[in-house]
Amino acid sequence: MAELNCGMKCLKFMLCVFNLFFWAAGIATMAVGIFVRVSASNYSALMEEGDFKTAANILIAAGALVMIIGGIGCCAVVKENKWLLLLYSFLVLMIFILEIASGIMAYSKRDKVISKIEEAVSKTIKNDYGEKDKQKLTEAIDKAQQELMCCGVSSGADWKTSQWFNSSDKSESVPESCCKKMAAGCSKGNSPSIYQEGCSQALQDFVKSKMAVVGGIGVGIAILQILGVVFAICLFRSIGYEKI
Repeated sequence: MAELNCGMKCLKFMLCVFNLFFWAAGIATMAVGIFVRVSASNYSALMEEGDFKTAANILIAAGALVMIIGGIGCCAVVKENKWLLLLYSFLVLMIFILEIASGIMAYSKRDKVISKIEEAVSKTIKNDYGEKDKQKLTEAIDKAQQELMCCGVSSGADWKTSQWFNSSDKSESVPESCCKKMAAGCSKGNSPSIYQEGCSQALQDFVKSKMAVVGGIGVGIAILQILGVVFAICLFRSIGYEKI
């Protein structure tokens, strides 16, 4: 009986510690979701609304849900309530399944998202940049070129075929946002002060890096979830044996 009580205490302690990590994981997931949403907002005009923002919103919601489930787990441990332990295990497993399904869906659509971004960047630079009714697209391109240190679609030469360049006589060969350092005449000719990498590749790298962060967080939480279910089931069984 003493060994059973000791085992119960160990399981309760381990599940409580796990739930502290679970809470921390929930906070981290929300933080990553907010970070992804804010960092992508500058380029939202170049991306599908349902792609990046939806992924960020799912992360924020998942983080909040994880924290709530962590609270249920703590209540189950403190009260030694078998039904709460069952509910806790069920909810954790459901989130785990949803995460796996979301991860597979996101991975399968990554090439489509990147293709849409490349198409949007190319269209904006060629036809929309500088147009009065396309201000958001113009701002998105300028921010992308400055923050991602890129110029044009594949290079700065793309601007010479753009409507922006050909609509009037211009002394600049590229917009000033292509300059490494803003200075007089920085955007004239093929100056070494202009970024050489194209924005299509830079945006692709940006999306992939954010997906890697999201994926890493997801794997970490998935491992925690499996451990949580194992601890909860063990505690559930121990409570049953204790009452026999």
